[in-house]
Amino acid sequence: MDRRQVITIDPGMAFGTGTHATTRGCLEFIEQVAARFHGDSFTALDVGAGSGILSIGLAKLGAKEVWALDNDPVALQAARKNLSANGVENIVHLSATALNRLRKSFPLVVANLTAETILALSKALQKKVAPTGFLILSGILKTKATLVIGHFADQGFRLLRRKAEKEWVTLLLRRK
Repeated sequence: MDRRQVITIDPGMAFGTGTHATTRGCLEFIEQVAARFHGDSFTALDVGAGSGILSIGLAKLGAKEVWALDNDPVALQAARKNLSANGVENIVHLSATALNRLRKSFPLVVANLTAETILALSKALQKKVAPTGFLILSGILKTKATLVIGHFADQGFRLLRRKAEKEWVTLLLRRK
């Protein structure tokens, strides 16, 4: 069954049009993880939501509830418009809440940031991944991928897949 769907995006001044290697890598891994739920709905967290493209992808691929966090007011404004344009504004909870203040855990967490930001947020990110949950990380330069993989391996995650495109790497990890 082909689950691909059209996503309409106007990024405004926010990051995330779907053409960047990191966004594509995240969307591919979201598709793969969503398929593992075999049509059962799941919840997800999008850290650094930007234009909202990954949150929209999560909602369209079966997430019953998505929390989308971003600390940039411009990104939140663009994401709000894009969520509405794609008919998922009732599924995605858009918020400027700090990651460490969110008191939930999720079977799927996505963070398309930089390696430095991912490492700085690593403790908070790990706490948001439910037992045996999935973590998709992107925005990582190839030269930093081993560092990020090693850091999360030390914290109880195993690497399932690694996708490299140009100088960028996207990682699919699972909590042991």
